Amino acid sequence: MAETISLAAEVRTAVGRGVKALRRGGKTPAIIYGRHTTPLPIQIETRTLANTLRKAGRNTLIALQVAGETQPRMVLTREVQRDPIRRDLLHVDFYEVSLTETITASLRIVVVGEPEDVKSGAGVLIQERDALEIECLPQDLIESVTIDVSQMKIDDVVRVKDIIVPPGIRFLEDPDLEVLRVTRFTEATVEETVTEPGEVEVIERGKKEEAEEEEEG
Repeated sequence: MAETISLAAEVRTAVGRGVKALRRGGKTPAIIYGRHTTPLPIQIETRTLANTLRKAGRNTLIALQVAGETQPRMVLTREVQRDPIRRDLLHVDFYEVSLTETITASLRIVVVGEPEDVKSGAGVLIQERDALEIECLPQDLIESVTIDVSQMKIDDVVRVKDIIVPPGIRFLEDPDLEVLRVTRFTEATVEETVTEPGEVEVIERGKKEEAEEEEEG
């Protein structure tokens, strides 16, 4: 089961020019939306929010306690907007989920080990996919799945159907889709690429109206 992190928020009334003043005051504008949720503008203390996002990753449930509400809202981070130069937080989209309804998410592939044929220079490990789409209940989400490639040999292939995940998680990809393979060095046409994940990755685009509203003025 995915870890749950708590986070406090307040209902936000600032829009347009007021959002800039909000940020200068140490708070970040955000919004909560979802399948059964009326979009709710909120604001969160920037330092606390930044620390939470570093811990949460993309598949960690956040118990978002909005001031004035009796129960926390269970949310996932959907989009984080940052200043392109200073990397300051500008806006965050949170997607409210139901613990009884399945959702789709991106599951990161982590590769460990090194095949002997790669060590010797005879082969090349090619990672075709660094993430796969899954479906599960929110509480069953995991951040990543680890694949040990140390025993792979030339011409060995790892497909989606070969990857073991906890019960409750279902891949939405073609079971025969190649994820990893080892090929002879002389036959390699694509070099292995290692993708470094960002601090927080976007799973799904959020509400555009909110971002556009904040840029007015």
